[in-house]
Amino acid sequence: MTALMNAELRLDQVCRSFGTYKAVTDVSLTVNAGELVCIIGPNGAGKSTLLNMMCGTLPLSSGRITLGGMSLDGLSRDRIAHLGVARKFQVPTVFESLTVTDNLRVAAGKTGDAGWLAEVLTMVNLSADADLKAGNLPHGKKQWLEIGMALAMRPSILLLDEPTAGLSVDETLATANLLKGLAGRVTVIVIEHDMGFVRDLGARTVVLHHGQIIASGPFSAIEEDDTVRDIYLGRR
Repeated sequence: MTALMNAELRLDQVCRSFGTYKAVTDVSLTVNAGELVCIIGPNGAGKSTLLNMMCGTLPLSSGRITLGGMSLDGLSRDRIAHLGVARKFQVPTVFESLTVTDNLRVAAGKTGDAGWLAEVLTMVNLSADADLKAGNLPHGKKQWLEIGMALAMRPSILLLDEPTAGLSVDETLATANLLKGLAGRVTVIVIEHDMGFVRDLGARTVVLHHGQIIASGPFSAIEEDDTVRDIYLGRR
């Protein structure tokens, strides 16, 4: 992907306050290159705020974020994107009048040669839909197309905010398989509420509560954690 593909992402004592309200407090997290990590937690836990700081949409109140040892603090959103951090929001935003391939071509810019675009189409399960107008895709495939548009830019870090929102059970499972297929090629950090999806991912799972990390590890261990079950998952 990019020159920073083999770079780890580090968050050190990251904080974000809005006036007297502390949305994120002293979050430290290391994500290895090519790793898939899922961030879960109740509404208001600070998940989206954390992603917004990673991609430069929100400045840090304190702490440090580095990619491959390079500080992202104070850099513009465009500069951070140029360094290889791509963000997909919850609601898909595609060019509906363009074909699927042309959407990828626009996203890829000068790096969008035919071979690369075909590879991205395969990665997001849209090869058979390459010539369809994006506006004619069902919701689930629009989600995949926007993931493809982010991948077309050859990022080192892909940030996804609830990529299964509005998807059917089958589409959710297919999305989990799609993301697992990216392992080792790009670092993926996912915010998600669908615990079935998180279980299917089988990735390292980080739990936020009141802006702080309260647990981190395989989801199989997370869902057995008494504190996490009391706060978020619920007792069986």
